[in-house]
Amino acid sequence: MSRRVLGLEIREEAIAAVLIDSGFKGSVLETQGYFPIPAEKTGDEGIKEALESLVKTFKPAGCACVLGIPSTVVSFRNLSVPFHDVKKIRQILPFELEPSLPIPVDELIFDFEAVKNDGQQDLLTFAVPKNDIRRYLDCLEAVELRPVAIMPGAYAAARFISTMTDDNDDVLFVDTGEGSHTVYAVCSGVVRMVRTLPVAGSGNPVLRNLETTVGRTFTALKESMGITVTPTAVFSTGPQAQLLADENEAATLLGVPVNPIDGMRTFPRLKGSLDTPEWQSGRMDIALALALMETEAIGGVNFSTERSTIQHFWSEFRGQIILTSVFIAIALVTLLAGQILSANAKKNQLAELDRQIETVFKSTFPAVTRVVNPLQQMQIKIKEAGDGAIGPELPGARVRVIDILDALSRQIPASTDVNVIRMVVGTDNVVLSGNTDTFNTVDDIKGRLDSDDIFTNVTISSADLEKSGKRVRFKLKLDF
Repeated sequence: MSRRVLGLEIREEAIAAVLIDSGFKGSVLETQGYFPIPAEKTGDEGIKEALESLVKTFKPAGCACVLGIPSTVVSFRNLSVPFHDVKKIRQILPFELEPSLPIPVDELIFDFEAVKNDGQQDLLTFAVPKNDIRRYLDCLEAVELRPVAIMPGAYAAARFISTMTDDNDDVLFVDTGEGSHTVYAVCSGVVRMVRTLPVAGSGNPVLRNLETTVGRTFTALKESMGITVTPTAVFSTGPQAQLLADENEAATLLGVPVNPIDGMRTFPRLKGSLDTPEWQSGRMDIALALALMETEAIGGVNFSTERSTIQHFWSEFRGQIILTSVFIAIALVTLLAGQILSANAKKNQLAELDRQIETVFKSTFPAVTRVVNPLQQMQIKIKEAGDGAIGPELPGARVRVIDILDALSRQIPASTDVNVIRMVVGTDNVVLSGNTDTFNTVDDIKGRLDSDDIFTNVTISSADLEKSGKRVRFKLKLDF
């Protein structure tokens, strides 16, 4: 599902806007525009007139708006706190900043970026007057635009351009203005310092004066906060970017070449025509960075109150949430893999048991050639064999074989030395043949069986010694 995002940068002299259509596969540039603010208009009328022209051209109804405000209306401070809890930091921030701010803290909106450092948090705080935010919101509401995020426009550019460099690099970003330049120092993807410095003059001395001032600022930052900034890349943009140019050679700042931020136009997930003269002027780049901050979900400072609690939570803890989600996903995948392996192992065990059952069935009943369900077929065969064994042996027989065997088991003690060799079951009697140790044992067996209710009469048909003289052969007739 696509989503339209409007990046809107407001400067003193003009409004730059970029509208992109963001989807799962990336973002597509729809349109862009640069709308000068009429100088003859007083108050905010010029901004409203420029916004009306923008809305008429873009027709941005329903899009998510990201507003970039001038860095000159924002106050920046560096400080350290001895704890990491974000909620607690927000609670104490006004009290920590109050002595260093020119206006009361209850008239300001705060946000910050934090970096862990030796058990504490190094903070870069952003403070903007509520009246200024209200002023911009009133102008946007007049044309039915409600920003989901408000931040310094140059901050968005500095953050986004740093994502396209090496994570360990220090990046310097200079936002040039009519009377001042704002310098952003980004270390390992986090903005560590922002300073707004006055413009000394025109031409090459501006660059040299800026270099001297930035060098002093970095020295003071290292001494006060222990933060060392060693830039490996320098970028600049803004209406006065030409002031940083060197007439004779490529401009450098602190020995590093100064480059435009047009590299963000080559962002891999961004498609569209970004090589028109309007783009070549560099006036649209910060508006593009504002839009990409939203489409690529790059967290950062936000002075807006339009976002929900969930959106604020996601913005502040996005990294931890993603990491936790990855661990949960790995755990679920591992659990699922274990279940699949266990199911396969049980399936293999069942297949092996089925094979063994079939083997036993075929060896027990070789006459059966068609094996469909060996367990069920074996149960049927056993039942058939059992029914035949416990039923009458001959037509008209009154006693079952199982009952005869039961009587023999009950009446002849296990300690008796006797071997039953043959048992012939008739319709009304049983002839039992075997051998034992003595004639007395034969008489004892005869007496025990005669006392059982199942037999009506027991007689000794024969009893004699074997040739060895050690055993007595006997034959008993048991009537029933």
